[in-house]
Amino acid sequence: MRIINSKFVISAARFNNLPKSTLSEIAFIGRSNVGKSSLINALLNRKNLAQISKNPGKTRAINLFKIEYINIKGKKDKLIFADLPGYGYAKVSNKMKLDWKQLVENYLQKREKLCGVVIIVDIRHSADEKDIQAVKWVSSFQKPFLLVATKSDKLGKSKINSQVNLLRQEFSLFGDEQIMGFSSKNLLGKEKILEWIERRI
Repeated sequence: MRIINSKFVISAARFNNLPKSTLSEIAFIGRSNVGKSSLINALLNRKNLAQISKNPGKTRAINLFKIEYINIKGKKDKLIFADLPGYGYAKVSNKMKLDWKQLVENYLQKREKLCGVVIIVDIRHSADEKDIQAVKWVSSFQKPFLLVATKSDKLGKSKINSQVNLLRQEFSLFGDEQIMGFSSKNLLGKEKILEWIERRI
């Protein structure tokens, strides 16, 4: 998969505001400030299409991006990336947390063209309860998922594999296809993530 163009489509705070689409979709979800926007931008060869903020919890809606790419057969094709609201940030009201949960739940349950979910965690930390619950939650909708451990450039090369293996055990994952390290700095893992996405769509 080779990305050739991408553009912002809509930011929807309600599920019913999302436009209907015939294109396959890949969703991205993770804790606030875990590097979700940086991952999306790196995959799309853009610097700021997905907005990066130092203020956790900025993504309060579902942001859709339309992607044009060259597929494995050398033909042009299109898909949608969906940037879902971050979870786990304490400095928001309980009502807002419930609203976000309902929005994402509706999306995971009702979005017909959703083909897979990329769940983002920080490779430097062990799995915590919120991340484990997020993986179980996404799994309950029977959607294929990939766990991406970001900020791999913060670790030495020898440490990356051992930390990925530790996370695999903590999240009870099976096989290499369910988890991989990634860095938006040196683009470690980028091509493998794009390969996973193309297989899903």
